[in-house]
Amino acid sequence: MVRRIGNFGFVESGGSIFTFNAASSASSRGWTPTHFSVRGRSKSTYAWDYITVNGYNIIPYGSDNDLPDVVVELLENFYAGEGIMGKKAGLQWGDGPRLYRDAVDADNTPYRAWTDDAAISKEFDRSDWRTQMHRCLIDLVHLEGFWVKFTRNRGGRIPGEGKIVKIEHVPAQKARFVYEGPGKAPRKVMIADFPTADPQTCHVYPLFDPHDPTRHPVSVAYYNIYSFGHDHYSVPRFIGAFDWLKLATTLAPLLLAYNENASAISKHIESPASYWAEHEQRIKDMCLQMGETYDPKMLDEFKDAAMERFAAALTGKENAGKFIHTSRFWNSDANDFEGWKITPIDNKLKEYIEAQMAICKKSEAAATSGFGLDPSLSNLILDTKLGSGSEKLYALKVYNATETAVPDMVLCRPWQAMLDCNHPGSDLRVGLYRRVVESEKNINPENRVKENA
Repeated sequence: MVRRIGNFGFVESGGSIFTFNAASSASSRGWTPTHFSVRGRSKSTYAWDYITVNGYNIIPYGSDNDLPDVVVELLENFYAGEGIMGKKAGLQWGDGPRLYRDAVDADNTPYRAWTDDAAISKEFDRSDWRTQMHRCLIDLVHLEGFWVKFTRNRGGRIPGEGKIVKIEHVPAQKARFVYEGPGKAPRKVMIADFPTADPQTCHVYPLFDPHDPTRHPVSVAYYNIYSFGHDHYSVPRFIGAFDWLKLATTLAPLLLAYNENASAISKHIESPASYWAEHEQRIKDMCLQMGETYDPKMLDEFKDAAMERFAAALTGKENAGKFIHTSRFWNSDANDFEGWKITPIDNKLKEYIEAQMAICKKSEAAATSGFGLDPSLSNLILDTKLGSGSEKLYALKVYNATETAVPDMVLCRPWQAMLDCNHPGSDLRVGLYRRVVESEKNINPENRVKENA
């Protein structure tokens, strides 16, 4: 026997029951990679060396060429996902990008001497560099890498006149390396609306050459924090917490479904046979009066409609606290009392929900650990405890000392390349400025937060 509702169903065979779901993880997102020509096994984590899209062999980003979309789905379903990532981006950004020079103080300690240059700032402002850099930072925080497009000026072919005039952020969902062959480094990048990759909006650009930055009129570059064991693309730091993130998102839908359908799955309803026999006779009498032939399906349809109305009176949060009255009568033919009977089924729901809540708490802890951000900085309340001010201050200082240098270096590289190309010989550098956060006790009373709130 097979019973199916949509893509879900079950099969009863030989005393065993098997459930099935006709929608795979890929098709549940609305597409499958069947339109790709997939070839070449890879030794890496992902399944294929390349897939063919619009006549080009590209290196897939993820097992189904959709890792960025997988991350989007996971974080949007996890209630704190994008909030935590936003916190990380804010901590990385600080007060935004500035120009500086490397300097050394009297104790021979290196530091950044922050400065400004009107000509360079004007060049950067033309392409709205802070907005573009911040978008790159969002991708870097989520995926440990980002893509940018470099545009050269029209005089690039004249010796000494080549300059970079624009740097634009390219969303990670749209960029893939073009496969050059076994053991060969990529030299081109495809920009398309993956996973569908419409040929009308698909473009292939050369890879940016940092040693000859004005070689191509338009080129694309990928900057990333290297992920161990991955050849071309970096992967999120929390990739090991993907399953935990999925678990952390199960409790809310579970409780929502229970509140909508609780009684329907927790009651056993017994109806008297005489009730249906009486209505069957009424249906037959109506058929006789109307000149129609009685069909047993008419009784089945009446049963379905009656049970739906009966169940509607028992289910849903709008019926919480209501009661239903039934009566019983003596059936002399059956020598027993007959009537509607509703028997609660003990599903151990309290224990089940408590177990699910414990799993979700563990999932939240595992997920935040994977994000690499201290819970006191992410505003998560774990074990009913929110970090104190001193804990947050200490966590912030540790984070700034250990987690900002490498992302800062990677994020600023495109604009440093533009500065070096357009102003050769300049000693100016591009970096993110962050104020030093001090303890309240070390700040004059009139300047403390609580005095200025």
